[in-house]
Amino acid sequence: MARQIGSSLAVLMVSDLARSQRYYREVLGFDVTEWWAVRDGLTGLALKLQQSPAPSGVHPNPPEAGQDTGVDVYAYVENWMALDQLYAEFTANGAEIAREPVVYAEGGPWKEFIVSDPDGYHLAFGGIDGSRTHCSFSPHVDSAILWVRDLDGAVERYAKLLGLAVRKEDRYGLLHLFRLDNGTHLMLDSRGMESVPVPERGPVLFKLNAFDIGKAAEEAEACGFTIVHGIERLPEVAYFNMKDPDGNVLMVTQDHPKGERKA
Repeated sequence: MARQIGSSLAVLMVSDLARSQRYYREVLGFDVTEWWAVRDGLTGLALKLQQSPAPSGVHPNPPEAGQDTGVDVYAYVENWMALDQLYAEFTANGAEIAREPVVYAEGGPWKEFIVSDPDGYHLAFGGIDGSRTHCSFSPHVDSAILWVRDLDGAVERYAKLLGLAVRKEDRYGLLHLFRLDNGTHLMLDSRGMESVPVPERGPVLFKLNAFDIGKAAEEAEACGFTIVHGIERLPEVAYFNMKDPDGNVLMVTQDHPKGERKA
């Protein structure tokens, strides 16, 4: 069965919302909206900044026994290379470092540093020196890229299909970027596509999950997609393939417990 909880937000009550939003955006590199402040998507480091009605509402965690600095949020990275890059970025942007990088022999070894925000909340960033420490590639698919001919039409189509907001700041000339909840990006690129013919057939480029496979097929057709492989129901999964007007083929699946077929 597809997971039902995809992300969570830690809530920080702040004394000056505009100041905190500016700090998280400009100094810590978060994507900040009126709903959240996230770094690497909602499944990365995700916070909700809220204006405190009174100074007493701002209360960072006290240090645990034997420590000099309390921690309000922990964020974990893949390896020390990524950790060092974050530290360099934050310090270059003027972040207040509450604790310089330190290495603990136990637990990996483990390395971390702590950043302070304008209200004294402390964000700890850490990671182990794992097997990928000296690898230049991150083991994540960062973006899915679809070539499209009518960028505005494609943006409207995918925004409606996925229930996403269309933001001006996500348009980069002939390319539009959707920031998905799991940290992956969906890039719609129209550069040089005006005279390129639409392919008749193509491979499945990526897969989307659905909660109701039948309703998903109806919604896809309403958004302008063509069902190229009708709903097939297997013991553990149901799926169909669809194609957009630019010939991009996507798979949609609904997982369900073995032996249970969904209507």
